[in-house]
Amino acid sequence: MGAEPGQGDEQEGEGGSTVGGRNLPVAIAVGVGLAGLFLGSLFWHPAAFSTVVGALTVVAYLESDRVLRGIGLRIEAPVLIVATVVMLFGAYHAGHTGQAIGIAVLVLGGVLWQLSDPSRADVARRLSMTWLFGLWVGFLASFGVLLVNRPDGAVAVLAVIGAVVLTDIGGFAFGVSIGRHNIAPKISPNKTWEGLIGGLAVAVAGAMVVLPRLGETFDLVAAAGLALMCGLAGFVGDLTESMLKRDLGVKDLGQVLPGHGGILDRVDGIIFALPVGYYAIELLA
Repeated sequence: MGAEPGQGDEQEGEGGSTVGGRNLPVAIAVGVGLAGLFLGSLFWHPAAFSTVVGALTVVAYLESDRVLRGIGLRIEAPVLIVATVVMLFGAYHAGHTGQAIGIAVLVLGGVLWQLSDPSRADVARRLSMTWLFGLWVGFLASFGVLLVNRPDGAVAVLAVIGAVVLTDIGGFAFGVSIGRHNIAPKISPNKTWEGLIGGLAVAVAGAMVVLPRLGETFDLVAAAGLALMCGLAGFVGDLTESMLKRDLGVKDLGQVLPGHGGILDRVDGIIFALPVGYYAIELLA
């Protein structure tokens, strides 16, 4: 997710409340609010959680579209929203078949949208960006719906997201304290091997302590394997968004979350971990 293991250049503002250019108390408050929304919907009903996922993806598209327009790029938000609703609704009711229908809507809808535009300007880039965001955000997010629809859905979702969060937190702590060797300095200069390894160790240890106590889905080996794979996937997702933002020349892909940036800036690692977690549980649990 957003924290950068190995970051050692935090700057304090008035009252020592600003870290890395963000207002820390506001960031914490927003984070707690998001966690409450996530947990409340997760333990209420799978449909509620799926609705929250859908709402977050729609907001992510709208704010990303605004940022991209500022640098002369476009994504077709209406196409993305319709296709993602189909993916999520389809995943909820028809599993992988529903996901496939949503991808078809994304591809064909993008083409039809361009054909209906009399100007047909910059077609290749607009189609490419629309398909990229649809697969990156909508399709990967739909695996969250598949996860929550399992008989052990709440535990499965908590296991996947928890692995990403613990890797992120542990990575930041180890990176700041002992981080020396950068992983990808031209993409994310504050991420270190020490931070990554330490974060994964924290995630694995946490999963092995907690998950076997939450039912029969996970034994120690399955818990450790899931945490390792999801932690790595989350790290790659975070690095991927950093790479894209550097290429685009933007700091964040939105500002809807005070102290955090945009939706995608907070869930970049999680959406990469969702499909990995889904198949890992199918294989390991």
